[in-house]
Amino acid sequence: MRSTQQFARYAFLGLLALLALSQAAMASSLPSLADWCVNVNGDVATACNGAGGGGANSQAGINMANFDTTLEPGTNTLGYIAITLNPGVTGYASFYADYDLDYSTYGSFDDSATTGGSLPSGWSWEADDPNSSNIFSDFANNNLTNTNNVGTPSGPPNECCDVAFALSIGDINVGAQPETITFTVSTDAPTSGFYIQQTNTDGGDSIYLSASESGGGGTNPPTVPEPSTLVLAALGGLSVLMWRRLYAA
Repeated sequence: MRSTQQFARYAFLGLLALLALSQAAMASSLPSLADWCVNVNGDVATACNGAGGGGANSQAGINMANFDTTLEPGTNTLGYIAITLNPGVTGYASFYADYDLDYSTYGSFDDSATTGGSLPSGWSWEADDPNSSNIFSDFANNNLTNTNNVGTPSGPPNECCDVAFALSIGDINVGAQPETITFTVSTDAPTSGFYIQQTNTDGGDSIYLSASESGGGGTNPPTVPEPSTLVLAALGGLSVLMWRRLYAA
C-alpha cells in the first residue's frame, strides 16, 4: 500500500511539473504588441494606442473588451475588436497593429508577412516595416496600398524584418439596423476569407489578422480556446482527479 501511495505522489508531482512547463512554454510563444489603432472614417483618437481607450464616437461604438491591449515587453493574448456602426453611417472602418512574435527571444526584427484568401470588393490592406514606411499614415488617411512591402527572409537564423499590418473595410452603407465590423487577431488560421499572416522567421510561430461584417446588429464571433489552452485544462483536470484519489487512499 505504501509503495502504491508513493508512486501516486510522485506521479502527481510529475503532472504538476508538466503543467507548469506547459504554461511556461505557452507564455514564451505568445506575441508582444508594440502599437495598435482603430480608424472609423478618419477618427484615430477614440481607440488608438496613446490617444484613446475605446468607447464610442458619433458614428460607432468600439468594443475592446475581448482585445488585449497589453504592450511590450509583456506578452499579449490577441483577441478581437467589434465596431458597431449606427444606421445611416457610410464610409470605412480600419484596424492597424504592430506585433512582434517571440519578442522575448528574437526581438522585433525577425518576422515576415504573407496573405491568404481573396480580397473582397471595397476592402484594402497593407503590410510594411513600421519604422521606415508610411503604413500608419496610409492607415490614418484611408489609403492602404494593397501591397506587402516587408522584406523576404532567406531562412533561419537570418533575421529579417519588423512587421506592421493594417486592414480596412470600405464602401460601408449601413441600413436601418446597426452593422458590426469585427477585426480579429488570432494564432488560428482563418478557414475562409482574406487574411494577413505574420510569421516569425526562426521560431515559426504565426498570427493572423482577419475581418468580418454582420448586418442587423449581428453578434461577435465566439471565443474559441486555443489548442494549448485545451491541453492545460485537461492536465489541470487530471491533476485534481489524481489528488483526490491519492488522499482518499
